[in-house]
Amino acid sequence: MQNSSGKKYMLTAGHCMEGGATTWRRRSGGIPLGRAIDWVYGNDVNQSDYGVVEYSNSDVAPYGTVQYRDGSEGQISRSASAFDGEKVKRVGTMSQDLVGMVLATDATVTYTDGTTLRHMIEASNCTVHGDSGGPLFSGETALGINSGGSCADQPCGDSDSQADRSSFYEPVYKVLSWEGLKVY
Repeated sequence: MQNSSGKKYMLTAGHCMEGGATTWRRRSGGIPLGRAIDWVYGNDVNQSDYGVVEYSNSDVAPYGTVQYRDGSEGQISRSASAFDGEKVKRVGTMSQDLVGMVLATDATVTYTDGTTLRHMIEASNCTVHGDSGGPLFSGETALGINSGGSCADQPCGDSDSQADRSSFYEPVYKVLSWEGLKVY
């Protein structure tokens, strides 16, 4: 993501930023990426879950891609609103490359910590603890930022046929609008 001046940013889940850490690091290798500049977790008017990190490490190139477990990358060139039944993929730190579909585009979820989030995308993709902040996408289109899921303590596999599993995502196009950012 970038602002109108070309400054680069990444999006993640807001609940990942709770606790006040200002430097955001790559999980693999602990390489500093940038600084947290804004985050929300259920405490705003929209009851959202997203965070914004400004890239500040000149040794790290922010490419605007999705990185798969096998090391390959997929380009993200736009964002859009998801639609019911849309075939989607999601990538996370702990489990990746899982295929699913959009179940609802205006879901409400209440997590075990009592936080209620509204206007979320619900998808059939499985997620586990540690996947939060990963992208939900279709082709080159960014759709959502992973917030959580219904079976976070169970192993994942392709979840097209697992109707008992669902995961929830903050819509990317809304975050971009709220934060004055765009996909590059």
